[in-house]
Amino acid sequence: MAEADPAARRFWILQMARFGAVLMVFAGALIIGRIVELPEIVGYFLLVLGAAEFFFVPMLLSKSWKSDEQ
Repeated sequence: MAEADPAARRFWILQMARFGAVLMVFAGALIIGRIVELPEIVGYFLLVLGAAEFFFVPMLLSKSWKSDEQ
């Protein structure tokens, strides 16, 4: 069986990182909206952390992969 294309593998890693971040933001919103009974500060923490992860983790991963290639 042929080995998977590294670009395709990296693409899916980036998509899963973004999807995990969106789930984290969604969980934070549920907590803030009192749909899930947890302290409100936990909801705000998840919301901010998920938003930061959505924007910064893919950028950091791609920079890491570019430095590995050099």
